[in-house]
Amino acid sequence: MPKLESDDTIAAIATPIGEGGISVIRVSGPGAFEMVRPFFRSSEAKELDAFPPNTIHWGKFLDLAGCPVDQVLVSIFRTPHSYTGQDVLEISCHGGLAVTKRILNLLLEKGARHAEPGEFTRRAFLNGKLDLTQAEAVLDLIHAKSTRALDIAARQLSGSLSRTFQGLKESLLKILAHTEACIDFPEESLDAAASDAMQEQLAVIQTKIRALVSGFDRNQRAREGVLVTIAGKPNVGKSSLFNALLERDRALVSDLPHTTRDHLEEPLEIRGFYIRLRDTAGLVAGPGHPLDRLGMDRTLQALRESQVVLYVVEGSAPLEDSDRHVFEKIPQKKNVIVLMNKSDLPMNIGEEDLRQLTRSHDWIRISARTREGFKELEQRIAALLEQETSEDGEQITRLRHRVALEVSLEALKRAEAVLRAQGSFEILSLELRSVLDALKELTGEVYSEDVLDVIFSEFCIGK
Repeated sequence: MPKLESDDTIAAIATPIGEGGISVIRVSGPGAFEMVRPFFRSSEAKELDAFPPNTIHWGKFLDLAGCPVDQVLVSIFRTPHSYTGQDVLEISCHGGLAVTKRILNLLLEKGARHAEPGEFTRRAFLNGKLDLTQAEAVLDLIHAKSTRALDIAARQLSGSLSRTFQGLKESLLKILAHTEACIDFPEESLDAAASDAMQEQLAVIQTKIRALVSGFDRNQRAREGVLVTIAGKPNVGKSSLFNALLERDRALVSDLPHTTRDHLEEPLEIRGFYIRLRDTAGLVAGPGHPLDRLGMDRTLQALRESQVVLYVVEGSAPLEDSDRHVFEKIPQKKNVIVLMNKSDLPMNIGEEDLRQLTRSHDWIRISARTREGFKELEQRIAALLEQETSEDGEQITRLRHRVALEVSLEALKRAEAVLRAQGSFEILSLELRSVLDALKELTGEVYSEDVLDVIFSEFCIGK
């Protein structure tokens, strides 16, 4: 990313490119009014500068020759009470590609610089409107694929994670103050009771940080989606179930075996949870065709990666060795939901055989054709995902968070060891400061331009 200035004026389209009801062009910087003023003609016959902040005004957007481009609404936000902390104007025009680009190009010709990805939010961070975890939450909010992911991002944007880190820093600062007092006044030795109290405080901080780190994987599944794989022998209705859950014909369905040779994956929301539903090739003991073997290798890989497996058998036919072969390929300790498909046909499966195979009688009778049992299936999936993504308190959302907290934990362990050994207060102070520095990096009190470049490069242009 090129070196960015924060005191020039930037402009970009803030809404998705294409046709729609409305498009928004955002302008931010000390010259925002100067850039827009020559083109905007208010219906109130006033200059932009005359309008109060936090107001919206209708008018015409003209080119420099005075020819109309569109009828627009201009929203006015003045520094520091704006998203970026600078003067911000947002031009709402009709959502056509030509008109949106025309307005933006006129602003660029006037002297505005085209914003880089995430540059508006980057300015919000640099101007103290957001800390770094809140800025990351903006991106998570935009990319949220389920209500669970949305809830996590909304809490983080509100500052809940920031407050958690702030509480940890305040606890550490108290210990550090006591430590440095011992350095400044060496004649005042640290008695056993004070040492024990500091160790207890460090233990509490470690417990809180470990809880955040341990929740990372669960939180990732809530944000990125839990993989749910449909598995079974050929022709038990896996692809029909896949299509029925998606409520559209995504997978090819045929009475011929081995119709599905490669897995298909589609996103799906079930009761607030984002899942990645995967249809797989049917498993058999001895695949003949090389493509069948490749497809089954993909199926086995999907079973290893999945958090939940939907094991499908055909209820209208007796249980076969091929059904047993599939179940044996599911890794142990996987969350498995047993589905007895084709419940709209006469049941001929041996339920006792199925119970012995799956070591459970807790199966669901379903029909991909009539959707019988689908509500129970969705309830069962949601219950398992509740376990997979359950949260206690705030949860970290980024690998950057986990790495910084793991660095903090290692420094805390070293600090605790120094206390137990009644070691040097100078070393103890250094270790505590290492923890504080890592926590400050999380919220952006300490940052590097390279880190900001990586974080904000994930944003779309205009945000």
